[in-house]
Amino acid sequence: MAARNKYFAYSAYGSAFGGVITRPSPLTIPTQAMASLSPSGGYGTSSVENFGINGLASIRKATTTVQGDGKQTEVTVTIEGADLAGVMQFGRIVMHLTCTADPQGAESHISPTGSIIEGLRVNGSSIDLVNKADVFNTCATYSALERAYVNGDLRGLILAPGSLGAPCDAKDMNGCLTRQGDVRATLFPLDQIKSPFPIENGGIRIKDFGTLYFGQMTVSKYRRDLTMLRVELGCDREGSGGYGSGGGAGHEEPPA
Repeated sequence: MAARNKYFAYSAYGSAFGGVITRPSPLTIPTQAMASLSPSGGYGTSSVENFGINGLASIRKATTTVQGDGKQTEVTVTIEGADLAGVMQFGRIVMHLTCTADPQGAESHISPTGSIIEGLRVNGSSIDLVNKADVFNTCATYSALERAYVNGDLRGLILAPGSLGAPCDAKDMNGCLTRQGDVRATLFPLDQIKSPFPIENGGIRIKDFGTLYFGQMTVSKYRRDLTMLRVELGCDREGSGGYGSGGGAGHEEPPA
């Protein structure tokens, strides 16, 4: 048998929900429906039904699936029927990332198409979001994103380093890098959110509850990581939680 001079390394992980409460009493919320993929590929899934914790958070059903085959990596997280502290509810969240390797070994094509938030309500009011996931599908490589950014096609979708709320206005993508070397983006432009709540620090602020952040994605040349809904609790209860989180990548590796 001929020795291979390179192999494809798969990478995917996902989880439905998890977080921590820091005040008034410390509480770690167990991560729900968590799955990760072997670097050699394959398939994995995890699910949970009727999850609830201390009257604080509940989920009717959630499933995470990861798979890698044929030089494509895919992760899907689906959450249905969630409630947080009787203040926030949503009908369904789907976090979906696919990563396809370039046959010439160049940049991976990574797309969040299929990622959605449906039926989001806060204090009985609907929150309407404009989903721009398809923009990142059209610009599925890092180089394509760079070109689109320079052309002004990503206005409102690329967030500034050190500031969650302000769209990056640097002249190139390098000016939008975080300290970790990733570009921070969102699938849901802030200026198109329709809600009765103010936008502060990159999310919608709910008095006596906290702040919600939507479709936060970190972008690097070979990888994307995405959290569909992040919650930072404030006031009498403090802590943080995330719904529909995951990441995907994949590229050729030398044998050594």
